[in-house]
Amino acid sequence: MEWGIINKENFKDIYDIPIKRWDPLSTVIIKSKEFGLRSEHLKYYGHYAYLSPIRGKRPQNYTKEKKEKKKQNSLDSELMNIKDVFSSVIEGKIEYDISGKKIGDGYTIILCEGTNRHDNPFHEAPHRISKVPQDTKAITLINRYPSMARIIDQNTEEYIIKNLPIHLKLAKGINLISLSRDFYPSMNFNIIPEDVLVALLLSMKESIIYSIQEAVKRDFYDIPVSPFFNIGMKVGGSQPRLHSQVYIDLNMDGHGSRLENFLEAFKEMGENCHLCDTTHGNTDRIILKSKYWTFFTSGSPIRNYHIRFHPKEHIRRFTQLNINQISEFAKNLKMIFLALDDINIERNRNILFNCCPYHYDADFHMFGDIIPHEIIGGAEMAEDMRVARKLPHIAAKEIRDALKKYY
Repeated sequence: MEWGIINKENFKDIYDIPIKRWDPLSTVIIKSKEFGLRSEHLKYYGHYAYLSPIRGKRPQNYTKEKKEKKKQNSLDSELMNIKDVFSSVIEGKIEYDISGKKIGDGYTIILCEGTNRHDNPFHEAPHRISKVPQDTKAITLINRYPSMARIIDQNTEEYIIKNLPIHLKLAKGINLISLSRDFYPSMNFNIIPEDVLVALLLSMKESIIYSIQEAVKRDFYDIPVSPFFNIGMKVGGSQPRLHSQVYIDLNMDGHGSRLENFLEAFKEMGENCHLCDTTHGNTDRIILKSKYWTFFTSGSPIRNYHIRFHPKEHIRRFTQLNINQISEFAKNLKMIFLALDDINIERNRNILFNCCPYHYDADFHMFGDIIPHEIIGGAEMAEDMRVARKLPHIAAKEIRDALKKYY
């Protein structure tokens, strides 16, 4: 069931498919008609999990040797020619690692080469392609090892729905991966060309738009979309090449508690949007202000050195960002990552984009989080709280001081 395809040829058991499970102890039925939600499906907010056996089969290409072999500032040919699982997709052929083990068969489904649309998001036949052109800086693929099912044979789906226990459901959705055409290690932002990072973000944006347009044609609606980067093995990154991911949930059954809190908070703010109006602690938590963006340390950090960012324009989704905003974001992100490296902040980091779901009629200001990896304790897992040792305004000053040499 790679690429999220389920049919009578590969279906074996109802428990060998992607499943979505809502936690009955933390899930509430959405009864109101707020945010424009349509009533055709019962909707919830709370905690849920995707249970996907195929995820356990995804390749793991991080090794200690690859992470530590070269200095951060090195960009020699050996580093640039590392073969990872994506190499076979980019070259359109079977690839082997230095030990002779096959690491890829060249089969894929490409949504976008750069911003040029390629395969339909609901394409059913993985295929080999010719080599990705050298002037294509980034591409977006359907994730081969997804958390959700994208294509389901009708008879198989009917069987699954009939036989799955009532508290479980088939997880439907599209999982995307956007990556650089050439190999750039995600944990070494100092050697990633700015134009490559911009190209990756633009390819991700176009692929999300393409996926939503095609999903709407198939009568999907009320669609949460989660773009993110996992940078480093400790935060979920299985591949060392710079790449981002997107989860597009097509279950039409609601959203998580975290998003519910954001939606309700922005609703309560009304016209007095906190991100538009706040000074983030009278500027002592501001890290960087540019023409289009503001970066600041969170006053209630999820981790030490938790950074938040938002476009100055009050827009709802990542896909509403224009080329100027994306270009400046890439430039700012590179500088901030360099500054974090300089003050020895954990190099395994998540970047999360918090966006209003499609078809939700909510006044939402898109924002993002940069969260360095950190071990958390039991109380923090039992409650929606975190314990941090670093005062946010002090963390902001340390990062600002480190940023000065990059202006």
